[in-house]
Amino acid sequence: MRKSTIFWLSILIVFLGLIIYYFYPESKLKDDQKADKIIINKANHELLLYYKEELIATYKVSLGRNGLNKKTKEGDSLTPEGRFKGKKKTQTQYHKAIAVGEWGDCCGVLIHGLGNEYSPEIFHVKIIMGRFKRFHRWYDWTKGCIALTNDEIDEIYKAVNNNVIIEINP
Repeated sequence: MRKSTIFWLSILIVFLGLIIYYFYPESKLKDDQKADKIIINKANHELLLYYKEELIATYKVSLGRNGLNKKTKEGDSLTPEGRFKGKKKTQTQYHKAIAVGEWGDCCGVLIHGLGNEYSPEIFHVKIIMGRFKRFHRWYDWTKGCIALTNDEIDEIYKAVNNNVIIEINP
């Protein structure tokens, strides 16, 4: 085979792989499913959703853009570690959000979707990443928050109550 044929065949295979990744259906929670605990494992970039100590769902997430170290101060773009309580936020620049912290606030950290049309300060997230949904998980881009797709945060938001336990592990 010629080198150009191999090159274009490789491009086609990568393109098809990306299409499959984008459209491959993910499992969803049942409509009436409840959850009482959220565990985030930063090293694995995953959010685990539990109900009565039983794992009911796993999601891939994006974290703070400055790496996996522990948050030490507000504005360091790191994701905190520890045990917190979550509080649903109704007014937010993101699609939906759950505030992380004993009183609903831990250095402004949220578990959130990709944004809404009324948030110009996160234009790049909504316009660029929002169009590509799951691809936002390929790198850490937040200011310390835990980011999911809008469909995923909808599921979690519906399943949890205020004061849901949130554990963030290294």
